[in-house]
Amino acid sequence: MPYFPQSAVTIRQLRAFVAVAHEGSITRAAQRLYLTPSALSMLISALEGELAVRLFDRTTRKIALTEAGQELLPSIERVFESLESAFEGLRGFVDRRAHRFAVATSPLLASTLVPYLLASFKKRFPQVRVEILDLPVDSVAAAVRSGQAAFGICTSDLNAQNLATTVLCQDRLMLACPVDHALASLREVRWSDLCDEPLVLLRQGSGLRVLVEQGFAEIGETFKPAYEVAQVTTAIGLVQAGHGISILPSFVLSCALPANVVWIPLVDPVIKRAVVAICRAGQSLPESSEAFLAYSCHESKKIFSS
Repeated sequence: MPYFPQSAVTIRQLRAFVAVAHEGSITRAAQRLYLTPSALSMLISALEGELAVRLFDRTTRKIALTEAGQELLPSIERVFESLESAFEGLRGFVDRRAHRFAVATSPLLASTLVPYLLASFKKRFPQVRVEILDLPVDSVAAAVRSGQAAFGICTSDLNAQNLATTVLCQDRLMLACPVDHALASLREVRWSDLCDEPLVLLRQGSGLRVLVEQGFAEIGETFKPAYEVAQVTTAIGLVQAGHGISILPSFVLSCALPANVVWIPLVDPVIKRAVVAICRAGQSLPESSEAFLAYSCHESKKIFSS
């Protein structure tokens, strides 16, 4: 039995073989493959040399398959059908991936800032499906590192080591108080004005609580909250019902503030942190993900400048 060195046979040679078999003519097959007749003849000769078998009977008038060629043709046609099916499946997979991606973010951002960003993006790209992964804060970076999410949206105090960071906007701590509160009419409120007020704050250990502690530390004051809660929505509810005032991020207050609660900039000091997008360093994003990131930068700045 002759040995057929498969690794030496090329796809171009096999395509040339199938084209000549179907056309029954070197000239017509060459035109079909955008080759010269001599180049096509060389491919056929090289294939026959690799297989050590004659595939075509050639005369001055026609070219026809030999018995060996007739035996080989159906198998090669099935190979090309399988390849085309595989490539078509891959094209579909790439297309689906290009028009579908996930964004990881914290529950707070997922319920406030991110829906606004998504709404603007969907107006421009309605065919793109964006999945929002509202995860515990500590899980956002892990979702990006593992590839579960194309990128994440979080605050800059999150541990995003070894991830590329893009600043979307600057988040600022603001005072939230009822509309009939004594501070509600002020254009700015100093941190020192809050020392004797009933404060509704997030519990110790949260990133927001760390920033609040930083604000009071900078003016050398201590504080004792009237309420300590786990969720920002709980803090807003308590403020809305008149149980106290709160110190909250501007992205929350700009997106989800009840009608009877006002927000006022805090000064002396001004405490800020960045809201950022994080993605895997050195890895390019699909076009749709890049577009959403660009829209997020643009829309975030619009929200915070308004």
